[in-house]
Amino acid sequence: MTNLADIPANLEKAPKPDLFIAMRKYWHAVAYSGELTDKPLGVTLLGESVVVARLNGQVRAMHGRCPHKGTALALGDVVDGTIECPYHGWRFDGGGQCVRIPAREEMTQSMSVSVDCYHAAEHAGLIWVALDNPVAPLPDFPELDDPNFRILQGPIYEWATSAPRRLENFVDFSHFPYVHDGTIGARDNPVVETVTVWREGHVLRFDRSGDKPPGPDLYKTLFPVRDDKVTPVNQYHVYLPATVHVNFQFPNGKHYVLFMTASPATENLTRSFWWQARDFRTDPMSDRYFMDLEATILSEDKQIIESQRPIWFSFTGDGRDEREIPVRGSDAVSIEYRRWLFERFNESRDA
Repeated sequence: MTNLADIPANLEKAPKPDLFIAMRKYWHAVAYSGELTDKPLGVTLLGESVVVARLNGQVRAMHGRCPHKGTALALGDVVDGTIECPYHGWRFDGGGQCVRIPAREEMTQSMSVSVDCYHAAEHAGLIWVALDNPVAPLPDFPELDDPNFRILQGPIYEWATSAPRRLENFVDFSHFPYVHDGTIGARDNPVVETVTVWREGHVLRFDRSGDKPPGPDLYKTLFPVRDDKVTPVNQYHVYLPATVHVNFQFPNGKHYVLFMTASPATENLTRSFWWQARDFRTDPMSDRYFMDLEATILSEDKQIIESQRPIWFSFTGDGRDEREIPVRGSDAVSIEYRRWLFERFNESRDA
């Protein structure tokens, strides 16, 4: 995990970018479902302390500190459908209302104490939170419930970058030959063909295919193909603000799927959750090969992405950042993604 103390102080003191503030109106993953047990769970989202818990069978999220003495509610317990503060036993129901002050029971109602509540949901094997009314739906991961797929939960990783930067890295194909030479790219094949990007409701869509394996024997070793000239058709679905679902469809009908969502813990730290799914080589003995591949790719990306400045890009009317120079065609996905963010940013700001 990235240590917040390792992030330069001048970045922490910088004004919060407009896009960072706009992120309050979107769903963000804060934990895997399995992490939320019978105890409250404390998380940081958009710089705010949040506690999530299952209360009376429903996932609830609220401000993470007790208004009495500022204690972390995540250190408490779930008691009778409430979150009980560990310091003085104050209890808060699913609506954030304090329903018990043990030291002075008779004052509970008259004091009318409460904490802010947030939108919470359990979906796609994750716990999601939106700090304000969400302006986009939760993303889809249909393979999670498909018995034909072997599902692997990836370890959470943290990068000192913004959530949109992390998303863009995932769909930036022209960096493959240089950052991932020998894994999913090759320096002797740097050309990137233009993809067609379109929108389907709340989803940004594009497909990508090719005729050359990205690395030495990669497909023959890990994937269900034997022809050196065959590569899958890659179907991408991007959900605002920073989730991507990609389905690698092979000619023999098999699939390899990645689902990744980048969550802004703070303005300078992004926490990513991800799943892997495949309907071939579904034996547990094969898991290590696929997880090791993704771990290698992430390790190659991390230092590069954390070096990017500004951490949060700004907007112009065409979806570009005036401080960066896009390349026509090869940056088509990035330009359309930023244009979409820009439009929805203005819509949510004016709402």
